[in-house]
Amino acid sequence: MLKKLILSSVVLLILAVSAVSAQDDTFALTILHTNDTHAAHEPNSAGNGGAARLAAVVDQIRAEGGNVLLLDGGDRFTGTLYHQQYRGEDQIQIMNAIAYDAMTLGNHEFDDGDEVLARFASGVNFPIVTSNIDVSNSPELNGLIDRLAVLEVGGTQVGIIGLVTPDTPTISSPSENVVFDADLAAVVQSVVDELTAMGVNKIILVTHIGLVVDQQVAAATTGVDVIVGGHSHSLISNSIIPNEAEYPVVVENAAGEPVYIVQAGSNSVYLGRLNVVFDAEGVVTSAAGDTILLSRYITPDPEIEAIVESLSGPIEELRATEIGAEAAVFLVGDRTVCRVEECLLGNLITDALIAETGAQIAITNGGGIRADIDEGSITLGEILTVLPFGNLVSTFSLTGADVIAALENGVSQVTVENGVVSRAGAGGRFPQVAGLRFTWDPTAEVGSRIVSVEVRGEDGTYSAIDPAATYTVASNDFMRRGGDGYTMFAENAIDPYDFGKPLDQVLAEYLASLALVEPEIEGRISVVNATIQPR
Repeated sequence: MLKKLILSSVVLLILAVSAVSAQDDTFALTILHTNDTHAAHEPNSAGNGGAARLAAVVDQIRAEGGNVLLLDGGDRFTGTLYHQQYRGEDQIQIMNAIAYDAMTLGNHEFDDGDEVLARFASGVNFPIVTSNIDVSNSPELNGLIDRLAVLEVGGTQVGIIGLVTPDTPTISSPSENVVFDADLAAVVQSVVDELTAMGVNKIILVTHIGLVVDQQVAAATTGVDVIVGGHSHSLISNSIIPNEAEYPVVVENAAGEPVYIVQAGSNSVYLGRLNVVFDAEGVVTSAAGDTILLSRYITPDPEIEAIVESLSGPIEELRATEIGAEAAVFLVGDRTVCRVEECLLGNLITDALIAETGAQIAITNGGGIRADIDEGSITLGEILTVLPFGNLVSTFSLTGADVIAALENGVSQVTVENGVVSRAGAGGRFPQVAGLRFTWDPTAEVGSRIVSVEVRGEDGTYSAIDPAATYTVASNDFMRRGGDGYTMFAENAIDPYDFGKPLDQVLAEYLASLALVEPEIEGRISVVNATIQPR
């Protein structure tokens, strides 16, 4: 009874906009939305979330009647062992079974190249709409990604536009055959005008560009009614604390009309519900809703639960394989730490790179570290969850000046307000390092934030880096190709070699060599003139 009461109270949160006028000149639509699920098909450690609970809530809302759309803001790929094992085939089964209506691509959908993405796009039963990319030169993707979609909902046409971050070539691995348009407002306005010419006056923009950019695009365009967002993992909610904003965020467009922006956290823990009423001219007359916690008290949908269970066999075997090392402390790899400051897993990964290669310096991107590791025996599953991308070790040489430039790039996306470095929204390029230590000032202008850099010598002492000297460097192949803005690695690397062992294997072997893993924060990264926001 408790479960039924909680589920009913959650999914019946907003009913005020469910009625349509007797003259039938208004249109009521319930928009359900997810984003940044990152292959988190199972409940989290607190028992909340997962694909089966998501399906249960979606089914109950659909059973209320009325017009319902289920949309996704991208980044279905990468983040758990399910993606490591199935490379999108798991998503095909689950998304088709839940019956999504449309999605846009996230940057992580490009992590495995065009062929893997094409298999996913060919397998799903709904349109993938990403308006700011041109895939016509990709033999694999041509014809599989739509510029727009018009969905028939209750006899009414609803237009769908999609955007993915134009930073994708920098932060992921699309082929050179995929072209990204960075003029997002111009793209949106062009497609809005096209839909309007087709007689469609109810338009939803589904994005993977982050909440801040969503607001910018909304303010610079006309014709978009609702933005369903992703990429920044923003929890927009009226009832769940802490949140990033109240639900929905409202921005005036270029014509002074409201645009309603929503996003629902990440990792399949939440489902967003926005109830919208349009008048006969397609103008939104009301919009209300909230983000729903997929609570552990909600009874999972048995069909989706069975699908996840059928997929989990190889995952359980991976999870259970011990690597021969024990963590004496909790090994922090959380994005809110590794993207703004020195973190334990950042130290271990970079130490492993030096142990493997003998390089003087190691640099890895904090965004490549995707999870923590609990105390106790470390399993292969934990390693692959921390490092899910399948990156290879790269070695090369750089001048000291280029090392400094790399560190400047690494700290360039961190934001500071009133002397406090924000943990929210920090870019994945933040550098975790070994073989050197550096001090930086987040209050300084971007490009001038590095205060000092010292390189460790063979005797273990540190001395100031020489901009004119050449140093051997180890990193991962994604960064060496210029990923996360490390263009100096791509353009200025001396004698690069990008085909080392898989980084996850290097980390596992290094931890096994330690047997007892008990790292400390060593002061490799120091900040001045600011403090880091408390966790």
